[in-house]
Amino acid sequence: MLASLVLLTLASLVPAQSTGFGAELDQLERLSQAGSWREVEAGIAALSSRSASATPREQIRLALLAARTDGLAGRIDRGIDRLQALLERRGELDPDLELRALNLATNLLVLNDRYEPGFAYFRDALALAPNVENARMRADTYNVAADFHARIGESATAVEYANLAMQQADATEIPRQHCIALERRARAFLAQGRIDAAFDDFTRAVELCKAIPELMFLGTSRLGLGRISQSRGDDESAAASYRAAIDALSQIEMADMLLDAKVALGSLLAERGQFDTAEAMAGEIRALLESAVNDEIKADALQLLSMLAERRGDMQQAYEYFQSALGHRMEFSEKQRHMRLTLLMSDFDDRARQQQLELLKAQNAAFQHDREQQRQGDLAMLYAGSGAVIAGVLLLALVWQTARERKRFRQLSHHDGLTGLLNHTRFFELAQQSFQRARQTAVPFSLIIADVDLFKQINDQYGHLVGDSILRRIGARFREAFGPGTIIGRLGGEEFGVALPDCGIDEAVARIEHLRAILNERRASDEAPGVTMSFGVAELAREKSLNTLYAHADQALFDAKDAGRNRVITVARVDFGGDALVT
Repeated sequence: MLASLVLLTLASLVPAQSTGFGAELDQLERLSQAGSWREVEAGIAALSSRSASATPREQIRLALLAARTDGLAGRIDRGIDRLQALLERRGELDPDLELRALNLATNLLVLNDRYEPGFAYFRDALALAPNVENARMRADTYNVAADFHARIGESATAVEYANLAMQQADATEIPRQHCIALERRARAFLAQGRIDAAFDDFTRAVELCKAIPELMFLGTSRLGLGRISQSRGDDESAAASYRAAIDALSQIEMADMLLDAKVALGSLLAERGQFDTAEAMAGEIRALLESAVNDEIKADALQLLSMLAERRGDMQQAYEYFQSALGHRMEFSEKQRHMRLTLLMSDFDDRARQQQLELLKAQNAAFQHDREQQRQGDLAMLYAGSGAVIAGVLLLALVWQTARERKRFRQLSHHDGLTGLLNHTRFFELAQQSFQRARQTAVPFSLIIADVDLFKQINDQYGHLVGDSILRRIGARFREAFGPGTIIGRLGGEEFGVALPDCGIDEAVARIEHLRAILNERRASDEAPGVTMSFGVAELAREKSLNTLYAHADQALFDAKDAGRNRVITVARVDFGGDALVT
């Protein structure tokens, strides 16, 4: 539920209270938790007319509330413009307000499918949070992080961030942030299959949000309880929770979440054979569809409407709903894939985290498509009988589409999105296979580790876009210098690796010199600044593992950097005891 979950995060970002002119602003911010955005917008207009008497901090708080309200009202571009104008003068913002602006900008950009700039702000927010004294703002940032990681399948990391948010909330007794963190952690537990833990957290979140009150997270937590009860076969408790969720969400103007709750209840009623009651809700669901934006929720709603139409014997209408549901489901999968890969790729500079993220890419991609295929298979089952022929044809098309998408996912999960080279995990998988063959057949094997010299300075001077352009150019030069079939990878940040089976160290150095010559050619078409690289090379002798060989090559690279950069250091014929000849 991409868009609605981002709106949930927007709703969590309510700033701290102030005094003086801020008294009315405090009241307006509290209203934003339990009222509609239209009421808040009217209050913003009234306050704006008197903003000249406000302090600079209060004016910034008002601008942040206006940007948040724009997001809740669906005016995403206007909200982004407000926030980017604020963030252009970050030096004038207090740290807690800067952090809130970063959090809001992250969510609005992600809501607008602009993941790259959104996650750039997200990284800035995570870096800033520990240095901000306001525990409420820190908790908000960690709640945002929990939400994002839960949605890309990193449920364990989502739990960790939710725990961090709760620690901040508990330390300063901030019940609202604690309630949000419980809802975030409950969804992560649910993704892990930890049903009992999820149920407990949703229950505690309901209690906290009801007391505040916080209607949005009260509604979503009740919705979570309903789904767990339904999965346990307790339909009566599920129906009661769904109705309670609808009551809470009806008081705020959030079409996606209200639609989600009504579809959950309508589907449950249909499963229990209460078709007349489900049909009575169909009109409300169709009306909400017009203003909803989340593709997954819309697909669920259209699936329910299709099933009801099929039961009425209106096969043409059922078919049209079915086709529309498939289209929205595919659109949602595409957006989720883009978001997942962008967030994972945004952490490439963190070497310690790189290996974990690369493994998660392939696992999450396969899981997403397995679940998608299962859900669409369940949908097709609704068309037994008179709709079987239509469903069968569409299901065959879906299976073909899923197979094609799985192939694309496999390709994406093996390659670095920026350079097109192998990613860290796939590089070492193939290098390990080649290393083992070399040991078994007693043929040469060389490993090259390379690093762009002074890359941070290039990024600082020319910007990250130029830095990315340089990395793409270097990836192309590696392919040109080493040829097809060579194992070449981007290991993270500005570091690259080459595994050369059946290649001794002298030949490896010769090929490096060819690469360096290509890099030094300042072609007219290259607008990016010229770069140099340092290289460490090690050749297999009697190592028992690729890790040992990598450690020697990495040390040689370090020596090349330490010796002044822009050079090649080799470690030749490493013996079993680990002694090496450095040349």
